[in-house]
Amino acid sequence: MTKKKINLTKKNILVSIHVIAFCAWFGATLSLILLGFYLKNAENGSQLIYTLSSMHIIDETLLKFPALATLITGILLSIWTQWGLVKYYWVVIKLVLTILIILLGIFFINDWFAILIKYANQLGIDALSSNDFKTSWLSIIITGIFNLTCMTVMTIVTYFKPFGKIKKNKKLEMIKS
Repeated sequence: MTKKKINLTKKNILVSIHVIAFCAWFGATLSLILLGFYLKNAENGSQLIYTLSSMHIIDETLLKFPALATLITGILLSIWTQWGLVKYYWVVIKLVLTILIILLGIFFINDWFAILIKYANQLGIDALSSNDFKTSWLSIIITGIFNLTCMTVMTIVTYFKPFGKIKKNKKLEMIKS
């Protein structure tokens, strides 16, 4: 079975898109965290809702699309180059962390934003004193910091490529041949 490879120009274009998408994703995550801390200083309900709206826009556009672009370009790069999708530990680490971050966003962050916005609309500035609001806010902050940490690990892993090649199971190789 021959693997499809791409030429250097196409590879460089794909790498560029991958890096730009990753940088946008990282920057949006950092912005979300910073706005999250800023919202605790809101002086009135309007400022709180405006800050939450800004965070929600970042979540809906500047996080999701770059994250998806990073995942897709990363998969394409791995299958169209010598690295392979599951040949090296560093590629698998990046893939698992990328999927984990995306799933956290899909299954948790959206719900936490809904709670924050609901309480801000109902209670105005008093939402900041609500335990549900505080819990959801803290969950977003902690998850954002976790995501940034994962992205930092992915960046380090990209450059150091630790742990080498994944050793194939000899029994599995014998079955294939």
